[in-house]
Amino acid sequence: MKTEFRDDQYQLCYPEGVENHWWHLARNRLLEQHLRKLSKQNAAILDVGCGCGITVKYLRSKAINCFGVEPAEARPLKNMDQYIYVGKKAEDLPEIERNRYSLLLLLDVVEHIADPGIFLKDLVALFPNLTHVIITVPACPELWSNYDEFYGHYRRYSISMIERLSQQLNWQLVWNFYFFQLLYLPARLITKTGQKRAIEMKAPEGVSKRIHSLISYILTVTNYTHFLGLPGTSITACFSLSKH
Repeated sequence: MKTEFRDDQYQLCYPEGVENHWWHLARNRLLEQHLRKLSKQNAAILDVGCGCGITVKYLRSKAINCFGVEPAEARPLKNMDQYIYVGKKAEDLPEIERNRYSLLLLLDVVEHIADPGIFLKDLVALFPNLTHVIITVPACPELWSNYDEFYGHYRRYSISMIERLSQQLNWQLVWNFYFFQLLYLPARLITKTGQKRAIEMKAPEGVSKRIHSLISYILTVTNYTHFLGLPGTSITACFSLSKH
């Protein structure tokens, strides 16, 4: 099943230096916080569809044992070559390698899949020692825009859609909540007024790196309000795999 970006999509989404963008910084920090609650020390984690390795590099810098696999011919970030398999799909990894992992990350991958239930079931079957799967997806169908169309999304998700997916797979939900709540109203305004979203993610340079860092911390703080149930532009969910 094809999930990799076209060349034009990849170049717009992963320009050099994009790992310093507030969006990646805030999402990675959220993942780190929740992985520490969930993952055993030194447990091997595989980021499926990892791109150039932005999340892999971040998590490894925090002493989390993360590796990545990317179907596109991506160029890994500096010093990440030994931790990322590029030009390979997860099912192409050797069996001995697949047996290492107890947790899969699928970060903004599932929205590119027409039938996520079948995809996830088939993927997990290849990793016999898995205990958990964590996903992030774009949220709120009412925020559908030209951005989703350009990047080949099949849908934007709601909390109830993730719950139905969990039931379909017979996996237990450990968590399932919106994040990036501060972005919801601006995004809704764009769709309501018929404006086009920017499809290019521009990498910050110079002093703008500090601005992006500040924005990422503001978003991190507001992500703690997820228990209020306020909508956000993304959802994260963690599934515990049923072992009946």
